[in-house]
Amino acid sequence: MNKVPAYMKRYIIRMAMSLALYMVILLAGLSWMNSGNPPGSPMAAALAILTALPILCVFWAIFRLLVEIEDEYQRLLMTKQIVIGTAVTLMIVTIWQFLNVYNVLGQGPQWIGAIWLAMFGLAGGLVRWKA
Repeated sequence: MNKVPAYMKRYIIRMAMSLALYMVILLAGLSWMNSGNPPGSPMAAALAILTALPILCVFWAIFRLLVEIEDEYQRLLMTKQIVIGTAVTLMIVTIWQFLNVYNVLGQGPQWIGAIWLAMFGLAGGLVRWKA
């Protein structure tokens, strides 16, 4: 029977707490903004930063997992996953920005963190498929 390692349980708890907090702050912030409050106000800026903090905790949880993984082979796979996710994200953003420079496309990617998380997830499947 597969027993979930303690470090993985801690990772899941960190991720769940971060994402739950993100949803609460996001919904409260959007509700506040949609109730007629000015978008350029200092409160809007504070809400934007406050909304970003739990996502920063998601990144911290991922890198904390890398430190806590006890099995060196699993740590290697996680390192590969992070590097591949980062490399593909940089490729996407670089191409998009040059398309912007040459006026082929308008504004570049706004959600680079979300792109990285998506590439990190896809890389996980690729790394473990080839393992």
